Amino acid sequence: MRVLVSIDADDGGTALTDLYRWFRQDGELRRQAQARLRPVRQTGGFIGAVEVIELVVGQGIAVANLAIAYATWRQARALQAPVTITVDGMSITVRDGSEESVRRIVELLTSGPDSEVRDASDNADSPGSG
Repeated sequence: MRVLVSIDADDGGTALTDLYRWFRQDGELRRQAQARLRPVRQTGGFIGAVEVIELVVGQGIAVANLAIAYATWRQARALQAPVTITVDGMSITVRDGSEESVRRIVELLTSGPDSEVRDASDNADSPGSG
């Protein structure tokens, strides 16, 4: 599965690069997923983003590890910028590393393309929402 991650922060891409490095340094996630920084022109129309993180993950434990790696990174940072995660044209935006955010990420990553996992407030201004 192809997962795209973008961060809406006015920091010149520093937060995204930091999250990318965090993913690459997470031993469990690294064994189960491939992470790359991609220019937006190669991955689609993320408004305001110059780059996105592209992750190729399998099912199962990789999904949980991705959500946990995100939550751990978020809790270790003071960053308040929203993070948008997109899979199969469905997007969610999370703003913290709470259990609820982790649950929403796992739900997105384990839902089929026909499943509805977001509500209108999640996507009203989210890049990549359909």
